[in-house]
Amino acid sequence: MQHRHVMRRSLVALVVAGFVALGTAACGDDDGASVRESGSSTGSGSGSASGSGTASGSGVAGACEPVGDLADASTRVEGTLSEYEIELETGSAPSGAIGFVLRNVGSEPHELVVIQGVAPAELPLADGALDEDALPDGALIGEIEAFPAGTSCNGVFVLQPGEYTLVCNVVEEGDDGHAHLAEGMVTTFTVS
Repeated sequence: MQHRHVMRRSLVALVVAGFVALGTAACGDDDGASVRESGSSTGSGSGSASGSGTASGSGVAGACEPVGDLADASTRVEGTLSEYEIELETGSAPSGAIGFVLRNVGSEPHELVVIQGVAPAELPLADGALDEDALPDGALIGEIEAFPAGTSCNGVFVLQPGEYTLVCNVVEEGDDGHAHLAEGMVTTFTVS
């Protein structure tokens, strides 16, 4: 009888150990890579944003991620982005929270990078693209990340009086890769 009781305990222990091993194998190797938190785009209206300013060679950009709240803009500036132009309805605006409302009427993803106090001819470049890390401290105000053709996106930036340079810093990868800035996607903007 005692031998049977010991065998039953051994069998139970073996079954429990098997379930623990299966549970560990099923969960232990999961690094969480397939589960990502996606937060909402938060903008304080200060015009700060981060990102590399590039798009993949596939030409696919994520959906519009607005910067700030357009309702907080004291001035709105409408514009279009296309191959390879930035066209704004006006080249100037009064200082304050300026909302850029952009339509991508081109066939490729485009973005808008806002730079203060650096003229187009003085922009630090690397392979035809803006080297954002080489800009003077405080010159990079923010950016509306690349968004797909046929869509609209906006960004609110608090701009002080001065001269600004606006560029599309998308870099296409692949055999025919090119920097949109090198193709002429740059304009100036004055804030009074």
